[in-house]
Amino acid sequence: DLGIGMNWLTWLVNAYSLPLAALIPVAGRIGDIYGPRKLFQIGVLGLGLGSFLCGTAISVSWLIIGRITQALGAALLAPNSLAILLESATIENQGQILGTWNAISAFGAVIGPVFSGMLVEAFSWKSSYIIIAGLALVIAFTARNLGMQEERSSHKCRETETGLVDYKGSFSLMCAVTFFLLSLTLLPDWGWQNIWIKAGFGLFLIFVYIFYRVEKTIKDPLLDLRLLSVPFFSLGLLVSFIEQLVMAGTLFVLPIYFSTVKGFTASQTALFLAPCALSMALCMPLGGKLSDRFGPGPPIVAGMILRTISFIFLALVVVGTPYHYIALYLILNGIGYSLSSTPALNAVISTVNADRHASTSGVYNMVRYTSAAAGTTLAGIILYTLIPSSFTSITTAIPGFKEYYLFGAAACLPGIAAGIALWKQKYI
Repeated sequence: DLGIGMNWLTWLVNAYSLPLAALIPVAGRIGDIYGPRKLFQIGVLGLGLGSFLCGTAISVSWLIIGRITQALGAALLAPNSLAILLESATIENQGQILGTWNAISAFGAVIGPVFSGMLVEAFSWKSSYIIIAGLALVIAFTARNLGMQEERSSHKCRETETGLVDYKGSFSLMCAVTFFLLSLTLLPDWGWQNIWIKAGFGLFLIFVYIFYRVEKTIKDPLLDLRLLSVPFFSLGLLVSFIEQLVMAGTLFVLPIYFSTVKGFTASQTALFLAPCALSMALCMPLGGKLSDRFGPGPPIVAGMILRTISFIFLALVVVGTPYHYIALYLILNGIGYSLSSTPALNAVISTVNADRHASTSGVYNMVRYTSAAAGTTLAGIILYTLIPSSFTSITTAIPGFKEYYLFGAAACLPGIAAGIALWKQKYI
């Protein structure tokens, strides 16, 4: 409709992921200090405004501005929604609460693509964004009438307890994430030899070092670097990074497979993606319960093994593979994601006190969204480098798709190792 090429698809994805990843830890820290409820409501309104801009876009630049505005709202929304839920959590039920939170997110992943695909065919792609804008308005109105804008007395302003916002650390981290994701997004078009790509990754390393120096010396850091030596924190983040890396890439590759190889319509593609998301939504609480009972290690190992098996089977898919086999592999992948996702989050959250839940959630989500942008870009590089122009004469595993799924299987192996290491740790 806007007359753009395939290379712009990753830009439209990362126009949301990049600012979201850069801003979400700062938004979480602000929520810890001033309370999560008010920021939650502002985030909902920001997400709605961005969706409205996307739904009225008449150019690529307009659409990208809308996507960025969506990200600004989501950056406030995501960590503070989790902090609100965790106010009533105990060590015995924290995993179950996190599992429910993840399950609702996964359920959104079921409903969103299915209804969006139907809206695209019945009306236009813009209608999907308009629906989101309307839902955001309803949620914001409901939250206000339920008193969501009123913080508990202990949350009204806790600067004296938790310190001020770490502006230096926040700025350096935002710059590091921005230069990393921007360089990664431009990499497929410009190549490794481009001077601006090299400069971008160089600036990324410089700002990472600045962030490290600031966090090491400041009294109230955005990220307490001592947490990186805690296995539950560092290994939990590693598992989350791997999970989102391969999940985002898979969700980028699968629609292209269904539309270009199978010739399915938008609504058919959305329905055929549903088994993976539906299995995630149904099994997320199970991952949380297993984490509460056995610790994060065992479910992470089981989940990563299931995902590895799923990717190996997907790598063997040919043009004529019946859909029910693909659906089975996607269900297996979704169950694996469910078993490992919530325990990884639970491991990270369990290392901090309640007054750091929002900022820790922000760091966790920053890792996930950075990984998502990286996964989308890497999937695009692998796919568009190797995908053939025609599929009629191909009888073996499909080039491009096969290599991506083998990459996904290999990427899960460090996750299995991290789960084994967590298994050996005493659960806290």
